[in-house]
Amino acid sequence: MHKLLLLAAFAAGVMTTAARAEEWREVNPENLVVMDIKHGRVLIELAPDFAPKHAERFRALVRAKFYDDKSFYRVIDGFVAQGGIGEGDDKKTPEWPPLTAEFDQKITGKTPFTPLGSPDLFAKEVGHIDGFPVGREWDDGRMWILHCPGAVAMARDSDPNTGGTEFYVPIGHAPRRLDRNLTAFGRVLEGMQYLQKLNRGDPKVDGGVIKDEDERDPIVRVRMAADMSASERPRIEVMDTTSKEFADFKAQRRNPAPDFYKRVAKNLDICGFNTPVKRFGEQAASIAPPARAAEATPPRTKKTAKRPKPKG
Repeated sequence: MHKLLLLAAFAAGVMTTAARAEEWREVNPENLVVMDIKHGRVLIELAPDFAPKHAERFRALVRAKFYDDKSFYRVIDGFVAQGGIGEGDDKKTPEWPPLTAEFDQKITGKTPFTPLGSPDLFAKEVGHIDGFPVGREWDDGRMWILHCPGAVAMARDSDPNTGGTEFYVPIGHAPRRLDRNLTAFGRVLEGMQYLQKLNRGDPKVDGGVIKDEDERDPIVRVRMAADMSASERPRIEVMDTTSKEFADFKAQRRNPAPDFYKRVAKNLDICGFNTPVKRFGEQAASIAPPARAAEATPPRTKKTAKRPKPKG
């Protein structure tokens, strides 16, 4: 039984079939953000097809070195990590005026949509476009990026049209109540483990803002991959979410340990997995779903040795 579980874990940690080169797309370096924080490097892909003005603004902020030496000043365990100039201080930057909300976009056939095939609590239909988890409502003909862990979105005030410079990333359970209420304009491709290491604030005190600035984790430097030298620039590929390989990947996520699970879940959570990502030139067979490989080994009991009773 132990060997079977190990084999199942291995099977879930690698792609079961080697994907051909055409099943992967290279991320445009004009949309690839390279963020170096205290704990490591975070790679973000912008999504201009969903929020063109916000993607353009974030790109401009990066090139203006706006985020360099800033910090993650509001971090709430199980919720979000928010970074930038600071709570309220973003209103003191007239050179970066508030943006009009881009909560959703008109459904187009520009990029194929791959439905998940499972019901969702927050949208009539969910699936993937270019690797991004997306919701759609045909009644009003709109689509939007979902607030799954790793989504990148713009913070705002009560007025919908007040987002300007402050961004956040969900780091806990998917806060799907935020869908279509704030503008999501990208997603983290690599480095979620470093965002998980950020110092937390107290959600009961000033909404989780970390008052002691020395306790805030710094954003060391942020660059666009397109502005880096060819030798330094990371090249990232995302699995084509219209491919057979992606369909096989989703099927594997439904039953990651076939020798253990006798009843396969009929439904799949759109935020319960990430579209596979790899470095350019890597073998596809070596790619595991980010931060999910450990799920392949189900919980099991262990025999524990009896402890001697303390004398006296």
